Amino acid sequence: MGASFRNRRAGGGQVMHTRTDQAKGGGIRRFFRNSRSFMLGAGIGSGMTARAAERAGADFVLALNAGRFRAMGGSSPASILPIRNTNEFVAGFGRTEILPSTKLPVFFGACTFDPQLDIDRFLDRIMRWGFSGVTNFPSVIHIDDYRRSLLESCGLGYEREIELLVKAAKRGLMTIAYTRTQSEARRMVEAGAEAICINFNLNRAVESGCDLSISLSELAARTSAVARVAQSVDVNAICLLGGGPITKPDELLDICRETGVQGFIGGSSLDRIPLEMSVLEVTSGFKTIHLLREKVDLLERQLQLSGFRHGVIAQSSIMKHVLETARRLASNPNSVLVWGEAGSGKRRIANLVHAFSDRRHTKAALFHCRRGPAIDTVGALFGAESAENRRRQLSLLEAASDSALLLTHVDQLSRDGQERLADYLETGTFTPLNGVSVVRSNARIIATATVTRGASLESVLCPRLLAFFAGLDIEQPALPNRLEDLPQLIQHFAVEAKGDSNAQTLAIEKSAFLALAGHHWPGNLRELRQIVNQLVMVKDAHITADVLKPLLNSTSPARPKGAFSEREWFIEGLKRNRLHRGKTAQSLGLSRKTLYNKIKKLRILE
Repeated sequence: MGASFRNRRAGGGQVMHTRTDQAKGGGIRRFFRNSRSFMLGAGIGSGMTARAAERAGADFVLALNAGRFRAMGGSSPASILPIRNTNEFVAGFGRTEILPSTKLPVFFGACTFDPQLDIDRFLDRIMRWGFSGVTNFPSVIHIDDYRRSLLESCGLGYEREIELLVKAAKRGLMTIAYTRTQSEARRMVEAGAEAICINFNLNRAVESGCDLSISLSELAARTSAVARVAQSVDVNAICLLGGGPITKPDELLDICRETGVQGFIGGSSLDRIPLEMSVLEVTSGFKTIHLLREKVDLLERQLQLSGFRHGVIAQSSIMKHVLETARRLASNPNSVLVWGEAGSGKRRIANLVHAFSDRRHTKAALFHCRRGPAIDTVGALFGAESAENRRRQLSLLEAASDSALLLTHVDQLSRDGQERLADYLETGTFTPLNGVSVVRSNARIIATATVTRGASLESVLCPRLLAFFAGLDIEQPALPNRLEDLPQLIQHFAVEAKGDSNAQTLAIEKSAFLALAGHHWPGNLRELRQIVNQLVMVKDAHITADVLKPLLNSTSPARPKGAFSEREWFIEGLKRNRLHRGKTAQSLGLSRKTLYNKIKKLRILE
C-alpha cells in the first residue's frame, strides 16, 4: 500500500503530483503518521460539501454513493439498492464535482456486487481519473444475512471486496476497508489492509431487528472489540470509526477515549444533519421575518381599522361598522358629520376621520359651537370685518385652509351660522360677518351634532345644511346599543383612571355586569367613565351588584325592575352576535361553558 497521493485531471492520463508531500511514498500509514493524531474523513457526494469539508479541516474525503443520495434528499440505505450503476454513478459526480473542488485525498467508493465488473480494468480507470484511494462501499456488511449469503455464494461477497482493496494497494492506491464484525476486521488485516473503518449499520430499514436506540456505551464496547482483534493481527493497524449514532463532537470524544480509535469518518453527521439544520435555521429565520412582517402589517391594519390607538373601542359589530364608515369617508375630501347622543364619543370618531385622511399630517383646528353672541360664534368661524373698536377678525376657515376644521356641537350654531356653513360647503367660499368681500378656503369640515335619544337630525339642523351631509354622516351608537364593548370599555377607563397600562381588569361579578347591561346610560361613555373612576377606588376585591347599584342610581334612574332580565340579556347578546356562541361569550365577559349552561338552564333555544 506504499504509494503517493495523486491528483490527476478527470478523464486524463497525465499524473499531476499536487497532493501533500507528507504522503509521498508512505501509503496510508505514512499519511496518518505525518498528519494530526486524529484523522477526520468525510463521506460525501457533492463538490460543495467537499469544499466545505476541506475548509473546515477534514483530512480526506470519500466519494460515496450514499453521500450523493443524501444530497439528493434520499438516505444512506439507498446506497445498497439497485437504483443506479453505483460505480458509474460515483465516477460521474466524483470526477466532475469532488476532484476539482478539493486538494484533499479523495477515496473512490467502489462496489463489487456487479458480476461483470473487471476489477483490474476498473482500478486502472480510477487511477487515471486522479483518485488517491479506494474503499469498499457499499459493502455486503450493510446487507441482511439472507441476501448477503446469496451474494457470497455467487462469489460477490466480502472476499471480492478484499480482492478489490488488495489489487488497489498493489497499484499504489491508498485503501480503507469497511468492516463491521471482528471476523471481517481480522480477514481484512490479514489480507494486508492497513486501515479499517468500523461501521455499524443502525438503520432498521436495512437491517431487520437492529436497535435504532443503541447507546453510546454499547457502541464503544463493540468498537473496542473489533479494534482489539484488528490490532492483535497487526499492532500498527489503523482503526477508524464510521458513522453510527454519533451526531455531536462531544459524543465522538467520549467514544475515542474509550476505544482508542485514530479517526472518524462521518456521513450524515457531516453533511445531511448540518445541512438540514442550517437550511432549517436560515429558512426559518427568513420565514419568521416574513411572518412577523405580515403579522405586524395585519396588526397595524387592525389597529387602524379598530381605532384603538385613537382611544376607540370596537368589539361590537355596530362599532366596527362605524369605523369602516369613518375609514371610507376619510378617503375623500368631502365634509363629514358625526352625530349621536351626548357623551357617546362623537369627537373621537371625528378625530379618527381626520387621522385616516390624507391631511393627517396637519393639525386640525378645533372649534366648539356654543350658543352666544354672533361675534363670538359666527365671527370666530367666518371672521368679521373691522368695526370701530375692533380690528378685522381672522376666520378659522382661513387658518385651517390646508387642514381640517373640527366643529363640535354644530347643532348649536344659530340659524344664520348654519346657513353660512351651508354656503361654504356649496361654494368653498364665505363672507365674513359684517363684510361684503368673498373669501375662499380649502378647509375640510368635520362636524359633530348632538341628538337626543329618539330624535332625528332634522330636529337640530336646518334642511339645507343637512342636505350637504346626506350620505356623508356617521351615526355614533349609544352605549346600550353596543354592550359587547362594555368589558373593554371598562378596562380602558380603568387604565386611564389608574394611569397604568398594565393595570389588571376590574373584578366585576356577573350580577354587576347584569346591572351594567340593564342600565339606561343616559350619559353614555361619559357616564361609564365616571362610574369606572369610582369603582377603581373601591377596596373590595370583587365588584358586585350591591356595590354598583348605588353608583348607577346616583347618576340616573335605572330601568324598571325586570325590564332587562337575565334571560333577555343572553338573548340580546346572541342576537347581536348572530347566534355565534364564542363571540357572544366573549362579548358578555363569560366563558363558553358558562354561556352553554345558561342557554340550557334558561331554555333560550327551546
